Amino acid sequence: MSSYPLHSCPLKTLQKCEIALEKLKNDMAVPTPPPPAVPPTKQQYLCQPLLDAVLANIRSPVFNHSLYRTFMPAMTAIHGPPITAPITPPRKRKYEEDERQTIPNVLQGEVARLNPKFLVNLDPSHCSNNGTVHLICKLDDKNLPNVPPLQLSVPADYPDQSPLWIDNRQQYEANPFLQSVYRYMMSKLLQLPDKHSVTALLHTWAQSIRQACLSAA
Repeated sequence: MSSYPLHSCPLKTLQKCEIALEKLKNDMAVPTPPPPAVPPTKQQYLCQPLLDAVLANIRSPVFNHSLYRTFMPAMTAIHGPPITAPITPPRKRKYEEDERQTIPNVLQGEVARLNPKFLVNLDPSHCSNNGTVHLICKLDDKNLPNVPPLQLSVPADYPDQSPLWIDNRQQYEANPFLQSVYRYMMSKLLQLPDKHSVTALLHTWAQSIRQACLSAA
């Protein structure tokens, strides 16, 4: 037998004691402190105003333009100017050598039969759309001195019409020899018939040079 007498206790009293003990337990519990706040980094401090500005203006109709104007100078200074493909200039059109200055077949055949000492080419300094062909002729004769090239204008209806010598007298005023060539050339042209060929003009030119050489000897 226990030395302590048994006493009965009402259920209601026990419930009140249980509530009091739970409250006491909660009051005595040590609260868990919240984790310390992580201080923002320097990078977050620097970028935050920029992010705020972007978010505030992202719907603006000039937003892209503003970004370009703000950041493009700095990006160009860091990375250099943007790489772009080189601009290819449009091909300059040649002086009607292929399109407008079409050489008639009869003239092509005549030029092909010329003595090799006559070097005949289309004159790039002239352009014509009426069928007239401009030629520049050089004389490659080791027995004759160099003289200014001969410039000819061949009409569209050649050989029905004769070619014309383009008189550039200034080219023949450099020295007495060239002046002599010019005088002989003018004299011999007057002796040609009204209807003459490109070949006849070239031979007249070569004869004038040869005669000037004989006169100077």
